[in-house]
Amino acid sequence: GGTGFSFSALRPRGDVVQETGGVAGGPVSFMRIYDAATEQIRQGGRRRGANMGVLDVTHPDIEAFITAKREEGAFRNFNLSVATTEAFWRALDEGSTYALVNPRTGEAVAEADPRRILDLVAETAWATGDPGLLFLDPINDANPTPALGRIAATNPCGEVPLLPYEACVLGSVNLALHAEGESVAWGTLRETVHTAVRLLDNTIEASHFPIPDLEERVAATRKIGLG
Repeated sequence: GGTGFSFSALRPRGDVVQETGGVAGGPVSFMRIYDAATEQIRQGGRRRGANMGVLDVTHPDIEAFITAKREEGAFRNFNLSVATTEAFWRALDEGSTYALVNPRTGEAVAEADPRRILDLVAETAWATGDPGLLFLDPINDANPTPALGRIAATNPCGEVPLLPYEACVLGSVNLALHAEGESVAWGTLRETVHTAVRLLDNTIEASHFPIPDLEERVAATRKIGLG
């Protein structure tokens, strides 16, 4: 099992907390807490925990997020994805800048060069394996249940975009067992796929969830994936 988080609603680093007079640590500092908690849970279990961390490309801390894994040993329990928008890609095509927006106020606080951001993503992904990119507008255009909300994150490896409190059940088919010489045994593969889909749907009913929100949302939307 694993979890996916969008940290995009968290105020940026250095933002003043008016109630206390302190300053916010920003999304990357919160992610360290999640990462440390996952590490401790892993030590008590049999399988390493996994998380997906997502941040909107419009967040003021986006560069710190992109380069977070350049620190040796940092975020070993996270995959990272930059959530892009049509406005970001349009700015890239036009050679213009785009706005970085404080999620607390909704106000633009700076401008960023989309080509610089993409170069930073590419260089850091080459060096560390992360971050990847999420295309949130096409994802939400294809959201089969838009009345339930906007999708902002995915499961840990990015195969399935999920709404808040959704979970997915995943399985795999061994294609090597469905070969006839150099051809695919389409008949037996079809039977296996149908059986596996039935199995995954049954697994939703057989699973136990830690909180009622998860159980209710999974029973309603029944997200499965067969690889």
